[in-house]
Amino acid sequence: ERGERIAIVGPNGAGKTTLLKMLAGVLPLDAGERRVGHNVRTGYFAQDLAEMLDTSRTVLDEMMSAASVETAPHVRALLGAFLFSGDAVEKRVGVLSGGERSRLALAKLLLSPAYCLLLDEPTNHLDLTSKEVLLEALLAYGGTIVIVAHDRYILDRLPTQVIEVGDGRAHRYLGNYEDYLRAKAAAAARAAAPPPSPSRRAGTR
Repeated sequence: ERGERIAIVGPNGAGKTTLLKMLAGVLPLDAGERRVGHNVRTGYFAQDLAEMLDTSRTVLDEMMSAASVETAPHVRALLGAFLFSGDAVEKRVGVLSGGERSRLALAKLLLSPAYCLLLDEPTNHLDLTSKEVLLEALLAYGGTIVIVAHDRYILDRLPTQVIEVGDGRAHRYLGNYEDYLRAKAAAAARAAAPPPSPSRRAGTR
């Protein structure tokens, strides 16, 4: 059974990153409780995660540092999927561009035995080709994904539901970003519609 793919959207300053950090257990809760399913491990991609890579290692060594006995044989294939192939796997992390570091951090995260990925703006610094690679990897991922993103390329294709945050509240919409926008427009149209005139009310003439 595949997990849900949930996008968190809302204006800047609405608390999207804060909410994700609370879900990841990085920040304490203001209220309520955080319940993690039995044996569920979370993987968290923060916006500065690429800066936490070991710059003295090679790309391959950095990946192998996170690999398990089960995942080690798949490291080169995963690196290839994230556009590191041939001699590129022997590059030092310190010489990589911002986009390359983000790709490496995401590939490393997908190595983890997590069943719930929490991703904060993972497409920052990525070009279109890299976004396509990431999207394919996330669509193939079997677990649950919670993603904070502004990128329409990802938002139109990835989510199965959208959670809008703002003014201290959260509203859930089923479907992708297009479905969310249609639902918002329909709600706005209903709110703006004038009330029925007295002559049209049932039982009046």
